[in-house]
Amino acid sequence: MAPRFAFVRGRGEGLARRLLAELAGPGSVPMVWDPLPWTRDAVVPIDGRPTRIRSAGLGLSPVTPGERVAVVASGEGAIENGVIRVEVESDGTFVVVDKATGERTGRLNTLISEGDRGDEYTYSYAGPTVGSQGAVGARTAAVDGDRATATVDLVLRLPARLREDRLARSPDLVDCSVRVAISLDAGERRVDVSLMVENRASDHRLRVLCETGTRTLTHQAGAAFALLERSNRFDVRRRWIEPPTSEACVHDLVAVRGATKGLAIGVDGLREYSVLHDGRTIAITLLRAVGFLSRGDLPERRGHAGPDLATPSAQCIGTREYRYCVVPLDERTEVAVAARNIRGWLSPPLLCSGDGRARTFVSFVDRTTPIVLSSLRAKADGALVLRLANPERAEATATLRFARSIRASQPVDLREGETSLGNTGLDVIRTAAPLEVDGDLARARLQPFEIGTWTVQLA
Repeated sequence: MAPRFAFVRGRGEGLARRLLAELAGPGSVPMVWDPLPWTRDAVVPIDGRPTRIRSAGLGLSPVTPGERVAVVASGEGAIENGVIRVEVESDGTFVVVDKATGERTGRLNTLISEGDRGDEYTYSYAGPTVGSQGAVGARTAAVDGDRATATVDLVLRLPARLREDRLARSPDLVDCSVRVAISLDAGERRVDVSLMVENRASDHRLRVLCETGTRTLTHQAGAAFALLERSNRFDVRRRWIEPPTSEACVHDLVAVRGATKGLAIGVDGLREYSVLHDGRTIAITLLRAVGFLSRGDLPERRGHAGPDLATPSAQCIGTREYRYCVVPLDERTEVAVAARNIRGWLSPPLLCSGDGRARTFVSFVDRTTPIVLSSLRAKADGALVLRLANPERAEATATLRFARSIRASQPVDLREGETSLGNTGLDVIRTAAPLEVDGDLARARLQPFEIGTWTVQLA
């Protein structure tokens, strides 16, 4: 899979650079492209130095410094900005302290390696479990521009493989080096984590555990067009071919929200998580090292799920790198606020050179809206196609500001007015409510979990 991902990423980055050069126009003025439709300050590398800049929304603008907020590194394992303080231990775990209230999160970023005698479809536990808690690594902390980073280098001694009978892990141990970089940007309530592991162990699952500081019956997980609410408990019924487990799929974030506190975790390319202990712990799967596509001898499932093939490359031997972030929740920080912060982390502004002319194509007037911009593109006739999604279970509204006054708008279905697409035989399948237009402003109203599409003609 790695060559496929590298091919797609290389082609995609090349295409993005060409399109960005066309949008920015000829010139050598330092500019920033923001893919998100709201005003924000963000830290980006300028001449190799993390620098806080200001963006006005989806579009291009000359590089403008953002509000100056100090970041500090204290000793070997403490970093802080004006909002939070992060205290890092020598085993790579950390806690976050709210500087306004003194509230502390639970222990975050504990690594655990669990034996895995399963296959590529299903995890199957084999002990013992080995973790990073109590490990002693080398810590450093430093400030570079508008970013403070604490780094921990440590070694996990993990069982090399399963025993021959596949019932437990081997007593033979291998050293797996780990580097954890915990970063805090100026003015942010988000802690970014970059983790690199040299995996030399087979037949195991590596996860990162974060304590939420609360207990709940449900949690929320990001999907493509929705923020789903899922139960923390599930029924296990007899005679099922494969009973349900706590593992589930995530698109961008997982959040546990209690009455007064909680935690949201944002992930970049990591797709499996579990919420454990009645919401007290969020576990993010970093890797599963297994040697078979399917096995027929697992207690978690009756029979095979696919071909009985050996897959030695699925042991994930070698260097692996991961990115995730954490946002503490409290009475002032709801899940929607954390979700917007995580989307900003996943879609940072991009630097380029251009003609220096500022142009914002669209921006949200109220950045607190839960509504998400899904796409904005031009049709052949010059009209814009706007698509918005409401990821929540309540009706929501958003007011958007366009670059020019709006001459006309029309709600359309996902075919965007091309009724020849699809095989429905219907002129219109379903549309959202029309936009409420006032000059360059357009107000959209979306029902719970609704996706709305409109064509917009500018004056």
